[in-house]
Amino acid sequence: MKVAKLILLFALSSVLASCAMISNEHQKPNITLTHLETLERKGLNQVIIVRFKIENPTNEDMHISKFSYRLDLENIEQITGIVYGLKAVPALGKTQVEFKVTMNIFSAFRVLESAIKNKDGIIKYGLVTKVSSVWWKLPFVIEKSGQINLTDKFL
Repeated sequence: MKVAKLILLFALSSVLASCAMISNEHQKPNITLTHLETLERKGLNQVIIVRFKIENPTNEDMHISKFSYRLDLENIEQITGIVYGLKAVPALGKTQVEFKVTMNIFSAFRVLESAIKNKDGIIKYGLVTKVSSVWWKLPFVIEKSGQINLTDKFL
């Protein structure tokens, strides 16, 4: 009986030790706005290509089930979108994603006016992205801000 208790105690401690070694914590991907390009205009909407770089900091492929974004230009909400089922980002790798979106032409003129007033072609942007996976309880929210230099042909 004493031997059975010792074996059971050893088995339970082994299980607990192995559970402690498993990390349930996920790391946020790094998401960067890499490109904006204007295309044709359709009525009162300007068509734009938006590109993001997604970097996976983990040792496992990252399967993204939902990717949503909001891009503000000059503190005006301009571009939003939701995409489902992106291809997996390889372990410790990166991938580019590209979306064709539309922007109200009047908002585009406000952004252009701001760039002209600044005289240097710099526009401030704010980016909020949410990345979800079926394996995570909650989505990761990533917020970034920066500047776009229109003279560098970024937009």
